[in-house]
Amino acid sequence: MRYVVPMIDGVDQQANGDYLDRLMRRNSFAALWPLFAKATKPAKELTESYSALVHLRPHMKQGSPCRVLHVGDGAHARTGALFALKSESENISIDPLLNLPLLEAWRSQFQIRHLSLRKARIEHVADELNALPEMPVLVTFVHAHLHVDDVLDRLRWDFAFTLACCLPGHQLTRARVPLDSGTDMSVLSEGRAYQVLANRARS
Repeated sequence: MRYVVPMIDGVDQQANGDYLDRLMRRNSFAALWPLFAKATKPAKELTESYSALVHLRPHMKQGSPCRVLHVGDGAHARTGALFALKSESENISIDPLLNLPLLEAWRSQFQIRHLSLRKARIEHVADELNALPEMPVLVTFVHAHLHVDDVLDRLRWDFAFTLACCLPGHQLTRARVPLDSGTDMSVLSEGRAYQVLANRARS
């Protein structure tokens, strides 16, 4: 399938497989595949999650601890899993549909240390997450069908990434000025609009 988005600056923009190629060349792909293979469109899910890593990595200082909250991460915690394998961050996947038996077995099989799970709606654990030890906090909204602004209003956070994969009215901010935004042509889905947000109240 050829993915095409409307013309930008007079140029017909065509999707590319850069993220997928980069992921498939890494040893970590073998650990990621059991989770992503269960998706209806694995390439879509992989590239959406990898886009979050690419755009947030500049805000993850090497050698300095940080926490990444993956809000609405789905039953298989795919974005949290990718970050746990591709970064040194402390990762927490939050979703009421998390498949805990499957994920616990996966963590044990691949000796995953940087991923914890909260099977709950974000509003039910926001206070608990805010009470965790102080460190830079990043938030991803890759698969979340939530109002981004409502969630960020409840959390202590520094940077956030959101991708409008299907519900732009919910998944893109309307109350904040993005630090960065655009169309990520390495995301293999019809929704490629992304935003990186900075909490200026904590800068």
